[in-house]
Amino acid sequence: MSEAPVKCSSCGADNPGTSAVCRFCGHSLRMQSNSPNACPACGWDAEKGAVVCPSCGSMIPHDQTQAAEAAKVEECEHWSELPTHSVRTAKVGVGGILILLAGFLGIAHALLSVLPGTGEDILATYGSVIPEGDALNDILDTYGFYAGMMLLFGVLAVALSLFAFNRSRYDVALAGGVFGILAIGFLFGAFFGLIGLLLVATSKREFIPECR
Repeated sequence: MSEAPVKCSSCGADNPGTSAVCRFCGHSLRMQSNSPNACPACGWDAEKGAVVCPSCGSMIPHDQTQAAEAAKVEECEHWSELPTHSVRTAKVGVGGILILLAGFLGIAHALLSVLPGTGEDILATYGSVIPEGDALNDILDTYGFYAGMMLLFGVLAVALSLFAFNRSRYDVALAGGVFGILAIGFLFGAFFGLIGLLLVATSKREFIPECR
């Protein structure tokens, strides 16, 4: 079976597929082949399955797909992560749940602290952890503002935790963890937000589409 003719890029003449130079103008035809069996060094269209180029003697790779997959796996691994996809997925999932929980706790904390009957009890606990003085008085006097901020941070943590679940935006998922901490959430929420933030921060590769 004869090989397809190669058109010279210099003069436009058709040449036999095995020609190394144009028979009319002498221009090199070696770098014009688009065959999957072409030599990466000189462009010679070698026979299928050939491992050595008959023109220049260079090796012709046939496992380029496998090599690309191996390179991708190596690039997707990080020293702070375990090498399995399932472990990374679990870390991001648990991190998203903790950030979501931190947000809900922050919302609950903010709402309960301003409701009659529960607000006084919650405010009383601040006196046990914050020394009496101007700082405590300022917090109690302006607690409506702080409750509003906790409510806002809680809502943001809940909303941004979705980016951890679908692994679409690494930076936004981290911001969700930060807001989960700031929402306080009876202090438990801040702890959950911190753990969720750390889990997401150490799973950055899971947010790269090629590494999923």
